[in-house]
Amino acid sequence: MSSSKSLLQRSRDQRARRSQQAVFETPQPSSPSLDPTSSPNPFVAPSTLTLPLATRTNQLRNFGEQALKKIKLDTESEAEFRTYIETSNPDERNAMQFLNTLQVKAFLSKSLQDRVTTWKSSPSLLKNIRKFVWALLLLPNVHWYAGTNENTIIEAMRNSNTPDLPPSDSTECEGLIKDVAREYSVQRSTLKKKIADTLVGKKVDIATLTASLVVHSEHVNATMGLYLRVALIRLHCSQGHSTAAFWPKIDEQLAELRNEGSEELVSALQIVYEDDIETHGDPAKSEFKTGAAVSSANPKWLRNIHSLAPLIQRFSRQQGTKRRRPAEFDLENTEEQDSDRDQDAEKDGDGTEGADNGGAENGGAVSGDEYGGAASGGESGN
Repeated sequence: MSSSKSLLQRSRDQRARRSQQAVFETPQPSSPSLDPTSSPNPFVAPSTLTLPLATRTNQLRNFGEQALKKIKLDTESEAEFRTYIETSNPDERNAMQFLNTLQVKAFLSKSLQDRVTTWKSSPSLLKNIRKFVWALLLLPNVHWYAGTNENTIIEAMRNSNTPDLPPSDSTECEGLIKDVAREYSVQRSTLKKKIADTLVGKKVDIATLTASLVVHSEHVNATMGLYLRVALIRLHCSQGHSTAAFWPKIDEQLAELRNEGSEELVSALQIVYEDDIETHGDPAKSEFKTGAAVSSANPKWLRNIHSLAPLIQRFSRQQGTKRRRPAEFDLENTEEQDSDRDQDAEKDGDGTEGADNGGAENGGAVSGDEYGGAASGGESGN
């Protein structure tokens, strides 16, 4: 048997061991842990996804009706909104929302297009456009007649601080390009018609013909370089090109001559000029004389268009679809359309008075740079 002494000793030993264990061991919680599956968390609202479908739909409908009281919608929009909140299927609701997004996108796109198509140049801006167009057509260093001419005109107008131009990053620029392209096409047709009309009837020498052209552009003088250009255009007027092919044919010949070098270019054009004298008369016998080329003495706007004229890019038929030009001005225009533009040109003439073309005698040599023989060339004095 165990004595009381031994029992007491054992009891003391057990308490001592428990005390030591209490120091080194973490006490277990006295209360049981909460099982999230057995009882709801009082700090988290119950998810609506756990509610029955009918209950969720009713809650969304009630919320939507309360929101409608705060936001004013028209009758049609209210009906569409109620259809949306009463749709219980999530996929159907997503499809409805996506369709509405597409509808908004289409509306914004149409609004943007309407803004572009309704923009029109002011009468004063149209007059300035016509001024720049005629100057470009009559500059002997213009590189191409059927290319990025409208973009060059717009750039020159911006460099000259022309009033009424839309901001360069605005949607109205498409309308501006359309107006400039149309005006360029109309006035170019007028130039062609005035030259072609001299092929019949009484002979008209190159000096008299050119004098009738420069009246459309104040400050642009008749120069020997311009005589060569006019003679070349008159030559092509006699060759029976179709309306669509006329200006590209001239550009094609200019490209062929430039490829041979400036000297060959000028030599070939002087031959065209001499042939023109034999056919249409000697300009030396005319009362009209040549004037000075573009120089620092000319207005800034003319110097700007003159400096950009040799930088015009050429377009072929295949490249025509890449133009930022309205379709009605592409190379595939019909002769009837061109005839209509000729009539418009006669009605829309700017009526500006010509500059005094007195000065040097007719004739003399002309350099390749003066005629625009190189892409970066041009008359001196910028």
